[in-house]
Amino acid sequence: MKRAVSIDKAGRLVLPQQVRRHFRLLAGDSLDLEVLADGIFLRTRARQADLVEDNGLLVHEGEIDGDLVPLVERLRDDRDADVLGLQR
Repeated sequence: MKRAVSIDKAGRLVLPQQVRRHFRLLAGDSLDLEVLADGIFLRTRARQADLVEDNGLLVHEGEIDGDLVPLVERLRDDRDADVLGLQR
């Protein structure tokens, strides 16, 4: 994927939304910049793990992508059907 981006007066460039989504980049994320003989190279940096252990339990401390309500409702319905012995 090759894209042209422009630089504003403050020296900032905006990555296209498609690129940000592809690499799951969020506001505040950092990129590594490498200066090469024929240009510059941007590389995504490894993020801190979203899951951390807290008193023997895994706890999610990262960003949540999307709306989780439909997923939670479906999982609850599946669990209820399983407990009640209903076919789904």
